[in-house]
Amino acid sequence: MDRRHFLSTAAAGVAFAQDKARRVGLIGCGWYGKADLFRLVQVAPVEIVSLCDVDRKMLSQAAEMAAGRQKSGKTPRLYSDYRQMLKERDLDIVLVATPDHWHALTMIEAVKSGADVYCQKPISVDVVEAQAMLAAARKYKRIVQIGMQRRSTPHIVEARDKFSAHRQAGQDRAGRDLLLLSHAQHQPSA
Repeated sequence: MDRRHFLSTAAAGVAFAQDKARRVGLIGCGWYGKADLFRLVQVAPVEIVSLCDVDRKMLSQAAEMAAGRQKSGKTPRLYSDYRQMLKERDLDIVLVATPDHWHALTMIEAVKSGADVYCQKPISVDVVEAQAMLAAARKYKRIVQIGMQRRSTPHIVEARDKFSAHRQAGQDRAGRDLLLLSHAQHQPSA
């Protein structure tokens, strides 16, 4: 096989992979979950296959919205228990938008089921959970992304820069104090 043939074959494979709709499931159908899901629908070829939430009203509203926003018009399968949803083992991507203390368990089970995961921030409630999540992603060779929306807002950047400057100057101050000070300076006046 010559280089030209290899490159044209590889390019065709990449184009096919990009056109294939990924099967997506959402765990946590509140505002953040729906915002992440519907943004994904706008930017990538996906099929919303499954939705999960313990709140039946939130779940049914999300299902109605999902059916209206995806090309197929199909209503996704509905679950009140994420473990039942993941037992299907037919999802390419799982979005985790649960309350913070559920991120670790749902993300670990999602990668075990063979899905790649986008998880809302924070990654976990403590370092041990985050380490377990990282170990699971590596063990099951899955792609995991954690939301980082506020990493570039002006007051966060300013707080990071101030904290770094103080550390370099040997003034090891608590980052929390600098963050609160910076945040307070950028609040609208009442």
